[in-house]
Amino acid sequence: MKLNLIVFVPIVSAIVAAIVSLSIVFLTRRSETIKHLQSLRITAYVDFIRAVAGLAVVSRDAVQSKEHFAKDWELRMLLADAKSRIAIYGSESVVGSLAQFLRNGNVLNTPERARAFTAVCQKMRGDTRPKLEKISDSDMHFLLFDDEI
Repeated sequence: MKLNLIVFVPIVSAIVAAIVSLSIVFLTRRSETIKHLQSLRITAYVDFIRAVAGLAVVSRDAVQSKEHFAKDWELRMLLADAKSRIAIYGSESVVGSLAQFLRNGNVLNTPERARAFTAVCQKMRGDTRPKLEKISDSDMHFLLFDDEI
């Protein structure tokens, strides 16, 4: 009986240690994957907002220089790239909200378009940090456009 315990205890200890080690490796990799995907998602959202805001500023400028044209083209490429990444990494609610916004174009030339863009930004905010306090649409709109709803 004592001989069985002498053999059994180290074997069980080794098995438990192996299971714990594998669990730690799996959980660490899973956590890193989630962090990486979240980073890709946030970067895509920020690039989208940067591109739309930049295009709004560039479109107001009446001067059509080479630099203006190059900046416009650069922002359009950033917008296309960000939309593609959002389609891949974005949450279902953000993709749906963004698709609804883009069906009417990506120009912020009316109060309705500005409200629609505000709604997209609210979805992105909620998606990146779900426990973040909700801010009012009015405050979000004011921060984005320096204008009241």
